[in-house]
Amino acid sequence: MNEYIKIFEDYLKEEIKYNKPANLYDPVKYILDSGGKRLRPLITLYISDIFNGNKVDALPAAAAIEIFHNFTLAHDDIMDNSSLRRGKKTINAKWDDNTGILSGDVMLIISYEILNKYEDSKYILLSKKLTEVSRLVCEGQQADIDFSSKNGITENEYFEMIKNKTAVLIACSFMFGGIAAETNTLNTDLLYKIGLNLGIAFQLEDDLLDCFGDQEKFGKKIGGDILQKKKTLLYLFTYSELESEKKLEFENIFNSNEIEESKKINSIKSFYETSGALEYLKNKVRVYFNEAEMLIDKLELNNDTKKKLNLFCKTLLNREI
Repeated sequence: MNEYIKIFEDYLKEEIKYNKPANLYDPVKYILDSGGKRLRPLITLYISDIFNGNKVDALPAAAAIEIFHNFTLAHDDIMDNSSLRRGKKTINAKWDDNTGILSGDVMLIISYEILNKYEDSKYILLSKKLTEVSRLVCEGQQADIDFSSKNGITENEYFEMIKNKTAVLIACSFMFGGIAAETNTLNTDLLYKIGLNLGIAFQLEDDLLDCFGDQEKFGKKIGGDILQKKKTLLYLFTYSELESEKKLEFENIFNSNEIEESKKINSIKSFYETSGALEYLKNKVRVYFNEAEMLIDKLELNNDTKKKLNLFCKTLLNREI
């Protein structure tokens, strides 16, 4: 995938030429240059390539997705009071919260500006989808915030939250590749559904990595979700499996602000492991990936291309846990 990434990086540097005021655009360039796997633009370019052999036409759509994604990260970091992302200081830590808010806002605007490079019919399709996804991402983020102070969250509520917060943007990345390639509506709709299932699996892996990953490889502090009292599926499953006394102990540790950070993280991780939550989540990842595989088979592509797409999707989820 190195060829796709190089083409995309070159395009992004060429497009982000804004310089003044420096306190607005320096943070934008900082977060866009701070690494990451470029997962979403990679998807858009790859999908466009397999449908019509032209990845260049998909570059504005890929850039719009990546810049929009980074806008959400800039605002998420402020809401989560995060100081580290991708192994580097967040905008709010390096500058301040106000800078993070405004730089995030301008990235949202730039993501729509770049879509203007397409002719009207394609621009309308792309901008309509990005607008819909933007709203859903906000709904997902609000649900995530609400969950920290809400009791009795169901598994269905959790999956709805991660679908909106994370999966819809990955789904949009798949669909944007199809739109850029000018494939038919059947394929673009299937691509969105494939991305939705992969996006849910990807977020489940993220929840696992947050607790059980390698901090250097993950790029974020391990145990951040625990310290922020995020009720991920690990929490929900563990809570449902515990007996009354253990449940009370688990809740007291999880909700405590007095326990030393590393001790709290290790205690909660121990509950997650012994309850079976770790294996439960890994199984859920397999379930959603299998659904994506079945949808790939329905695409109007030859069998060899379907196999390549399937392998590409597996690669997206091949992260160390």
